[in-house]
Amino acid sequence: MQQQSSPKIIDIAISTEMLGRYAQYKIQVDQNIISRRFNDFVHFYDALLTNYPGLFVPRLPEKQIMGNLGEDFLQVRRRMLQYFLNSIFKRKILWNSPQTKQFFNEQNQTWLPLNNVSLSLQEKYKQNAPDCSNIEITLDMKCEYYDFQSFVVKVKPMIENFKKMCNNYVTAKTNFNTEKLIFVNYVLPEFEKNLLYKSDKKFFEKIKPLDLMKNQKYDKVRKFQSDQILIDLYIMESDIESYLISFEQIRKWEEKIIQQEDKIRQSQLDLQQTINNQRNAVAKLFFGSKEKEISKFQNQIYQYSKSIEELKDLINITIGQMCLIEIPDFIKEKQYNFFKLIKFIGQQEIEQISITADYWHSILDSRLISQIEQQSIKDSVIIIEQKLEDQSQQINEEEKSQNQENKDQKSNMILQQQKQQSEQN
Repeated sequence: MQQQSSPKIIDIAISTEMLGRYAQYKIQVDQNIISRRFNDFVHFYDALLTNYPGLFVPRLPEKQIMGNLGEDFLQVRRRMLQYFLNSIFKRKILWNSPQTKQFFNEQNQTWLPLNNVSLSLQEKYKQNAPDCSNIEITLDMKCEYYDFQSFVVKVKPMIENFKKMCNNYVTAKTNFNTEKLIFVNYVLPEFEKNLLYKSDKKFFEKIKPLDLMKNQKYDKVRKFQSDQILIDLYIMESDIESYLISFEQIRKWEEKIIQQEDKIRQSQLDLQQTINNQRNAVAKLFFGSKEKEISKFQNQIYQYSKSIEELKDLINITIGQMCLIEIPDFIKEKQYNFFKLIKFIGQQEIEQISITADYWHSILDSRLISQIEQQSIKDSVIIIEQKLEDQSQQINEEEKSQNQENKDQKSNMILQQQKQQSEQN
């Protein structure tokens, strides 16, 4: 296909048939617009998985029986299906396949998968993946492949755990904001009402209540945040599942090679026994002449060897595809998506905080706060002046007391002297 840009889902239409209602996804391909149901995507995916074993085939979102026509659900599914189409477009061997051409054929209103296969799997891969078909798989490439395989196996439960943590995060934020609303809109005003007895200065009587849940700005932030986390995690998880399917197919090919090698060894042993005239009675009965039996074992060895070469070619092509295309793309794309997710969450956190901050700024910047602050300053000045006056009065009283004490001491001394003179006379 000569499509220069990824096919784009431009609209979702709800249609009705005898068995019920269903969603149709309108897809723009070049200048053409086609309509496909989700079941068409499922048939398309199954056809690719069957005809291109060992290669990365992006997974589809899970089916949902109930609530699959809701607007929110359809928008999330639309974004996931768009990612599926983008992934197919990025992989030349899948994009140029007969199954893809059939799926995007505008003449087919109801898409059906192709069943006729003219090329062998080995020929098909060599023809459609020339960059990987003639490459020599080095030891470093094999190490990279098996390291990536170990990483994928290890990271799968980590993603599942991260999904749970993200759900807990969204739930915790929702609960926190609910408690915040109760505290700000009900607890504080009620406390103010009962505490400020007969006061004409009250904050919350004339302030518009904080409204996070109904605030359009916050509502948009919260919805996009939870949807983005859900979609990004699902895509990462589905990609991991696709890699595991590829690894499993390659493992089956490797096991089949071992089985074929065992059969070659057995056929070689039987051939040697036949050449040495060590045939048993059953072999003589079924094969007759020695030449026929030798020819039969030689043909078996040839067929097994040919099968092994084909399997090795398939393994080399799929490992080459993985090392040259899939692993670098995975590193680049997942790294970008992760940092994008972190940036997104950070921006939304700032947005949420700003909504609450605007509310409190409206209170702190109000004239009531200014009046109370000015009154508080005046009251502080009065208190300071009163304190200084009290201190001055206390000092005067202490000075008077000290003077009186000095006078009393002096009088006592004079009396004492007079008494002594009287006694001497």
